[in-house]
Amino acid sequence: MSVRTALLEDVCEINPRAPKNLNDETPVSFLPMSAVSEGGYVAFEEARTYGEVKKGYTYFERGDVLIAKITPCFENGKAASTATIQNKLGFGSTEFHVLRPSHHLDPKYAFYLLWSDRFRTIGEKGMTGSAGQKRVPADLLRRLEIPLPPVDEQKRIAAILDKADQLRQKRRQALALLDSLSQSIFQDLFGDLVSNPMGWETQTVEDFCELIVDCVNRTAPLAERPTDFKMIRTTNVKKGRLLLSEVRYVDEEIFAKWNRRATPQFGDVILTREAPVGEVGILDVPGNFFLGQRLMLYRPDLKKITSEYMLHSFQSKFLSEQFRQGSSGSTVKHLPLPACRSFAFRVPPIEIQQQFSKRVATIKRSLGGIEVMTLGMDEVFSSLQHRAFSGQL
Repeated sequence: MSVRTALLEDVCEINPRAPKNLNDETPVSFLPMSAVSEGGYVAFEEARTYGEVKKGYTYFERGDVLIAKITPCFENGKAASTATIQNKLGFGSTEFHVLRPSHHLDPKYAFYLLWSDRFRTIGEKGMTGSAGQKRVPADLLRRLEIPLPPVDEQKRIAAILDKADQLRQKRRQALALLDSLSQSIFQDLFGDLVSNPMGWETQTVEDFCELIVDCVNRTAPLAERPTDFKMIRTTNVKKGRLLLSEVRYVDEEIFAKWNRRATPQFGDVILTREAPVGEVGILDVPGNFFLGQRLMLYRPDLKKITSEYMLHSFQSKFLSEQFRQGSSGSTVKHLPLPACRSFAFRVPPIEIQQQFSKRVATIKRSLGGIEVMTLGMDEVFSSLQHRAFSGQL
């Protein structure tokens, strides 16, 4: 069945102008880039007045769709509907595109369409600007041809995707509850790493790693089909895990070239340097992987430190403060390479670390079933998106 299509600019106002003659005391909702989650929702908002934000920020209204335009926020999926903000008027980062659907385009349908992998791929290919400051141009949005079924059909599709996404979120909440157990065990065994009441020795990350490697700082040419060679991207590193159900592929020649410094192996700890700073995970599955942009690889010397202890230390306040102090950049924070090689860690005796790692392994076995179901829901959601926007749902 063929589906009617339309240019986005014909059914959606893109980057609308703010109304004139607003009172400076008018309350507005303010959304910095950090307020828009990669999970597709507004995580928080700040109360401001129009006078505070009328210059130097992006205007939107409740119900508009926001999409991050700058790399790597765009690739990471920072987008949201603003239907839930408290005030009618909103302002936010200048690195947002704003889309205001007409009556021909359901806002929730528009959000899911522009939050899809399909659009993300189009946007990445169409970015302009220099490395590290690439952006999705507004003209790409204007000229984007989108599937446009009748509005009732758009609402039906959006409702199906809503339900599927809600199921995914519930699975993730269950994982988060179990994850909190390992954090509690870490706290009991090692105490507060900031005040260090147990007097653990302080070492730099270079003291206990066999290898510290940064990524190749340019985008690897992708294969047009799935291969055995997979890219780890910042989007795969979330909440203490490497989520590798959705990866991109390269040919063997590119794989070898991008891994000329080192090939990731089981037990390596992967850290994001940018957008966001400080996400971390352990490579715990077999396969041929290489680092995408904005990632660091740490290979622990297992005679000195375990992967699990290292990961949880990276998630501690002791390290997060070092991330904050070591980061630079106004719009998108990033960690420079020297900072990534000089982090300070508290290092307890290896026997206590190994005890912690064994208890974490027990928790992981309990998590296994939930993780499998969560990965399955991610695959279902991705499949639903593909079918929805190709007229098959």
